[in-house]
Amino acid sequence: MTQESLEHRLQQLPAGWSVSRLGDLPTAQVIGYGVTRPGPHTDDGVPMIRSADIQEGRLRGDEPRRIAPRVHEANLRSRLQAGDIVVVLVGRVGEAAVVGAEFHHWNASRTVAIIRTSEPDEAAWLCLWLGSPTVRAWCERHATGSTLQRTLSVAALRKLPVPIPPAGLRASVLRAVRLLEEKAAANARIARCVTELSEAQFAHLVSGGASWPERSLASLVQFTAGTAPRPGPDDDAVPTERGPAFVAPADILQSESPHLYATERRLSPGKEGRTRAPGSLLVASREDGVRAVMSHVPAVIGRNVLALEAESVPDAYWLLHELRSRSAELAASAQGSAGRELSRKAFAATAVMWPPLEVREQFARLADRLQQRERVAETETGRLRELRDRILDGFMSGSFPRTPGAWP
Repeated sequence: MTQESLEHRLQQLPAGWSVSRLGDLPTAQVIGYGVTRPGPHTDDGVPMIRSADIQEGRLRGDEPRRIAPRVHEANLRSRLQAGDIVVVLVGRVGEAAVVGAEFHHWNASRTVAIIRTSEPDEAAWLCLWLGSPTVRAWCERHATGSTLQRTLSVAALRKLPVPIPPAGLRASVLRAVRLLEEKAAANARIARCVTELSEAQFAHLVSGGASWPERSLASLVQFTAGTAPRPGPDDDAVPTERGPAFVAPADILQSESPHLYATERRLSPGKEGRTRAPGSLLVASREDGVRAVMSHVPAVIGRNVLALEAESVPDAYWLLHELRSRSAELAASAQGSAGRELSRKAFAATAVMWPPLEVREQFARLADRLQQRERVAETETGRLRELRDRILDGFMSGSFPRTPGAWP
């Protein structure tokens, strides 16, 4: 959507609506961004929300970066309160989430902006608007920097136009969206249970494998190092469902699941490069460990991503969980100040305990059935996101039915 079409759309709002810039809202305060110099990770420090922890309208707190208490005390301005909105300023600019009670008094990083409102429904409405494709496109247009480090300034964020519906209508929108979010949360719990069950079964099998022989990864897989540059905002301006997914390290590092079904960007036909087949294991690293996922789509891999292709599906499932269980240990094969450059030679020399074929096949049957259940939940969640956008569009156009029985 262009700037002109966004402005035109806001001019066509139904009667009773108004529009204000985010920075001019009387009930919201744009506090700004978080800690600029967090220092090294401190195990007993204060947890800090980073841009990578904000995904699809939710906050992830399973592996937080922790800052020293003295750093936190020096940055109390960015200490979070329950009900705040956090917005990504670097990378996936514009993505937002509401801070829940479990994140109260955490801090935030320089890559995150903080918005504080005076009432919960105001926060929920702003988060809904910020999460819409319309606003994500607006934020991308107003961001600066390279494709690897797109940055949205706080000054630009303050200028974001915000449609304001009548109070009663806003309550109706939020009720509809909360129903979708409750179902999406149930699907997320299903996905977590799937992962936990797979990992528990893998650990059980490994506990009885003291007599298994050792094999090097080089003898079990073919390695390919990613070389494709990340596509820019204009490289895939024409949406396509036919092109392969482009996999950047962030797509792997930010995946809560061992399985990758989609990425932020697809490549247009003619720009694919070398494509890895579904079933490939994709690996990326950061300073706290290596992450691995199994791709379920054709994918082109970017820099600092390794692709591992096993000889069979049972081998791939087993190695996926082997790599994930040794995350911190395998980080020793990474290079660079942030531990992001995987050494193919060191990684290939890594030894693994290799079980008999019947053990690998038994595990793969279970893991594959669980993965299929996760895929059902993931597909449904994608449709819920689409319905959320349709609900918002319908209300803004005045065409959304007012009676719940008439909802699409």
